[in-house]
Amino acid sequence: MPPSLFHAQFTNMQFKYFQQPERFAQWLAAPANAPLRSRKTCLDGTAFLGTDRFNAICPECLLSAKLLAQDSYTCEGDIEALKHQLQLRKPEKSTKAVSNKAGEITDLLERTTPPIFKHQNWYWPCAGGDYCSFWAMAPRAFSSSLASDGDGEGFQELPYHTVEDLSDVDELWEEAMPDEPIATLVAAKAMDTLFYVFRPQRGSG
Repeated sequence: MPPSLFHAQFTNMQFKYFQQPERFAQWLAAPANAPLRSRKTCLDGTAFLGTDRFNAICPECLLSAKLLAQDSYTCEGDIEALKHQLQLRKPEKSTKAVSNKAGEITDLLERTTPPIFKHQNWYWPCAGGDYCSFWAMAPRAFSSSLASDGDGEGFQELPYHTVEDLSDVDELWEEAMPDEPIATLVAAKAMDTLFYVFRPQRGSG
């Protein structure tokens, strides 16, 4: 399939927690036969986690939550942080009710979201009682544009960074963060260090 047609085919696909899937989701390079499938262009099933394994999974099956019936998921949500946020928003709710709600939201995230490419494991961030939406792999200028004061380096020090020693932030900002936009997953995989941009859901917070 020509890249332009592929891009158009998936640009309007609405994953709640994953923007720009046509650019950053892990698609198969060629059509494949999949147990869960309704079209030829599929997500790479080998990037999924769990005991139920698939070579490929079509995006419609993922969107329609068919993985809820399977032991297969794509990421791990920060469910403890989510519980805390939900309890703060609804203090009248019991611990059990909050835990159940957090479990429902986490299932939705983990089983209807394309797998994101990453070099190390980390929990998917949440804010305001819901999981954030992945938007992009960020170059330096983009991070600066997101910071309210224009301080992109300081923006990288917000919660959910994966730098254990904050003294490393300066070095990463100057040496590892790219100047140019990361347009495709192929470009991202060629980099040793990646910076991810997540945004809260509308109405959260």
